[in-house]
Amino acid sequence: MKRLSNSSSLHSLKNLLLQNLYPQALKSSISLHNPLLTDTLYALFLQSGFILDPFLSTSLITHFSLSGDFSRATQLLRDTPQPDTVVYNSLISGFARFSRFDPVFELFNGLRQLGLNPDVYTLSSLIKACDDLERNEIAHGVSIKMGLVSGVFLVSGLVENYSKSGCVNGAEKCFEECLVLDSVVWTAMINGFVWNGLFDKGREIFMGMRGLGLELNEFSLTSVLGALFEVKEGEQIHGFSLKMGFLRGCSTHLNNAMMNLYSRCGRKSDAVKVFDEIPQPDVVSWTGRIGSAYDAVEAFENFEICRSRGYEVNEYTLSNVLSVIPGPKLLNLGKQIHALCYKAGHLLVVSVCNAIISMYGKCGLMGFAKCVFDEMICRDSVSWNSLIAGYSENGIFCEAIEMFSQMHDFLIQPNKYTLASILDVVSNSCSTNQSMQIHCLIIKLGFESDDSMLSSLITSYGKCNGIDESKRVFAEIDELNVLLLNAMASTFVHSNYHFDALKLFQEAQSLSLEIDSVIFSIVLKACGVLTDLELGRTIHCLAFKFGVDHDIFVETAAIDAYCKCGSIADAEKAFRVISKDNLAAWNAMLTGYAQRGCFHEVFDLFMKMLELGMKPDEITYLGVLSSCCHAGLVNEAQSHLNSMFEFHGVIPCLEHYACVVDVLGRVGLVEEAKRIIGQMPICPDAQIWQILLSACNIHGNVELGKVAARELLQLQPENDSAYILLSNLYASAGMWNAVGSLRKEMKQRIIYKEPGSSWIQVRGSIRYFIAGEALHPDSKEVCMMLRNLSKQMILLPDSEQDSVISLDP
Repeated sequence: MKRLSNSSSLHSLKNLLLQNLYPQALKSSISLHNPLLTDTLYALFLQSGFILDPFLSTSLITHFSLSGDFSRATQLLRDTPQPDTVVYNSLISGFARFSRFDPVFELFNGLRQLGLNPDVYTLSSLIKACDDLERNEIAHGVSIKMGLVSGVFLVSGLVENYSKSGCVNGAEKCFEECLVLDSVVWTAMINGFVWNGLFDKGREIFMGMRGLGLELNEFSLTSVLGALFEVKEGEQIHGFSLKMGFLRGCSTHLNNAMMNLYSRCGRKSDAVKVFDEIPQPDVVSWTGRIGSAYDAVEAFENFEICRSRGYEVNEYTLSNVLSVIPGPKLLNLGKQIHALCYKAGHLLVVSVCNAIISMYGKCGLMGFAKCVFDEMICRDSVSWNSLIAGYSENGIFCEAIEMFSQMHDFLIQPNKYTLASILDVVSNSCSTNQSMQIHCLIIKLGFESDDSMLSSLITSYGKCNGIDESKRVFAEIDELNVLLLNAMASTFVHSNYHFDALKLFQEAQSLSLEIDSVIFSIVLKACGVLTDLELGRTIHCLAFKFGVDHDIFVETAAIDAYCKCGSIADAEKAFRVISKDNLAAWNAMLTGYAQRGCFHEVFDLFMKMLELGMKPDEITYLGVLSSCCHAGLVNEAQSHLNSMFEFHGVIPCLEHYACVVDVLGRVGLVEEAKRIIGQMPICPDAQIWQILLSACNIHGNVELGKVAARELLQLQPENDSAYILLSNLYASAGMWNAVGSLRKEMKQRIIYKEPGSSWIQVRGSIRYFIAGEALHPDSKEVCMMLRNLSKQMILLPDSEQDSVISLDP
């Protein structure tokens, strides 16, 4: 039928040409959508000297604009005797369609200079061309002046532009002034909040839509899914979408959003199920599938399947597969993706280069990362943040600070992610002054009320031994939330202010503040350090009450706390109900057995892990080697050290070598321990030399002890233990002159042994004591009681004396 219609139209066109009716023939050819025929007839039309009318001009301009021939389209506008708004609209919309925004505004200004009034179609194209905030404000002003601001598509376009420019206030104002209740505008506002990270507000708008009875379609549901981080809310929307039939047919974008939500919430298996049910997955679907992979190998396999099925991977796909590369083990995979990006020309895309920089940073190749950064034609703040974060993670703090300074030199304003990275740098370098400088910059840039910034500040000060500054920042916060509570509690525990962490937890409960699984894991750790079993049990019961007992961090912290409190029975009870495949909890139980001397249980648990197919990691082997050390199992320790990489790909670190050196030292094989240290592929740290020095002290090896002490003091010149151990070694060998010289050197360097401390809980109150301290309010009574107890112990029969405590007056 269509062929007959075209045949009839061509016959009519032929008759028009025979009668020299070129204008009518040209109009007919445009309706046939035959570009070659239209171009030919247009040439004949110009040769015949006919004058353009507005209708014909509009049709021709639209024809040339669709093919991107703007030179002829612009010339047509100039040749039209009295162009009207419709003629201008045809060219303006063409430029907007091809994202050529400057000509759009030039034509718009020309239209107004001619005294023509823009209409809704003019403004629609103008709003599409608003690539910055200033232009959007102009378009908004004109819309208000022309009385067209109530149009659904105009308002939604304005809201979208304000949001993309970061001007959320402008978007909200535009949204609130709209008198039309339409789901398109409300969906645009949800998107605006999500783009700017205001997820709570996005959810509020969605709830408002439901309350007003506005239509919920796949577009509004897709938008609100981007604002969700709770899987329960996502499941409700998933169920509603299934009920309404939105997930069937061609609604791929809603399926993609649902898959991304499940991935964000850690429900990777559910994300995979959604993907498997998509009738026609697109490249966005495959990108989400790659992001929901359990590891980098699975991600790469899906990436290869995507390519083999003919999908053209984009910058988002490549960035996703690069982001899942965990570290050096899969460096070659990262290099392959880098090569593919180069071959496909994606290195011109900023986001891809940023992902490559991050990947090399995680692999420890900051030289490669810096090369990619230097070769970038265009960089954004994420580029700088990625490089700074890479330097920070690899301990190259000077370079990180240098890059931060260069940002200032290039007049690039740091955002909150930059500031968070640089705070991590200065906290690792333990510089309170630098933390204060960054704090001032945070205030200057207006981030002093940002929760994530305040959290980073509290943590940074705490790591720099500036706990008082952390408390000051926390005290000045007007409205506390779970993020800030967790930061302060964690800082207390990191700074050994365990009682303060517990007090903060109690205050949060009394004030009915929201608490989550993170703070439970923090205070359980504090209970373990304080060996307060009853309090640990109480907090663990509270975790049950709050429904966070099966959180993997709470499970692990509870087992660790019970073990440190000496209650292996409680730890085993908690271990029996842990979540499946919680390796951290297995490690905590294994380490607990090791610490309590349950060596058989350690090895039984290790073998059970292997039987279940679990892959041991660095912490697992640390527990195993620690057990070998305390049990004096030299051959087993060396065997595990040699096999951990060969069989399980675990690279031994300093702590693993320290265990082997310790077990050799315990049985008197100090020369063998020294040989192991000499063969280490990494430089020994102060701990390893101190272990060797301690072994030399026990077994009386003066010469090797002097070597160990010299190496230890080179790394830590103020280490009091090095002087005391070496002094004891000299004393046991009768080298009293050397002892005297060493004591004299300690006094000259003002090095004193750090006093011991202890604490006890009496009727719910913690009492803290420091050795030799006379300032405690009850010190006299305490010392008197201890002397009386000591005398009574001396009077006991020898069989009943476990030990006799000697006290200085």
